[in-house]
Amino acid sequence: MRRIVLSVLGALAAVIALAVPATAAQPLIIGGGNATETYTFMVSLSNGCGGSLVSPQWIVTANHCGSASSGRIGSTNKNSGGEVGRIDRRITKPGTDLTMMHLTTAARATPVPMARTNPSAGTSARLIGWGCMSWPSCSTSATLQQIDLSVLASSRCAAGGGGSQDVCISGDRTHSACHGDSGGPAIVGTRGSWTLVGETHGPGDNNGECATTTLYTGIAQHLTWINQQIG
Repeated sequence: MRRIVLSVLGALAAVIALAVPATAAQPLIIGGGNATETYTFMVSLSNGCGGSLVSPQWIVTANHCGSASSGRIGSTNKNSGGEVGRIDRRITKPGTDLTMMHLTTAARATPVPMARTNPSAGTSARLIGWGCMSWPSCSTSATLQQIDLSVLASSRCAAGGGGSQDVCISGDRTHSACHGDSGGPAIVGTRGSWTLVGETHGPGDNNGECATTTLYTGIAQHLTWINQQIG
């Protein structure tokens, strides 16, 4: 009887999830696996979001993540390893979900290069982060997760609020970003040689909070502003 009740509750939760507006989602990785390498630029923020080290003292993340006091940089475990940097201020580009967080001292880790142009549709892209590995029943891991999906035409994420210069990533109910990875990266390249193309913003459509396409704020369109903050 207990199993039957749990099954019914799970089904109801799935229906509710599909009806929830997508505006507050914080994506992470469904259907991925443990990280196969150490990403020197990957940041686990103290507020539960992800981020990318783009210069020794600057992290790119999402505005809707809010503030964070510190970030663990360059570890595949969100609770240990790497180096921990203290954050003393944040700057948000008006009208966007793009925020930069400043470290009080320079990190030793190697920052990720940033894209000057968006990858074309069909390009393989890797999503990395910590958090829900299933939805709507959320299970998490302290070990960094990764998944390789495909870049779609930007218009495929228009329903989630994406513009023509944002990056849209494929996904379905068993392969997707989900709660917990807002602000984290979408990257293209090969092992040890990655380029940051997007910052996790939220679902790419209005069919649910997770298990869908994922909208990433395009880095290329904001590169001039980002470099101005870095100085």
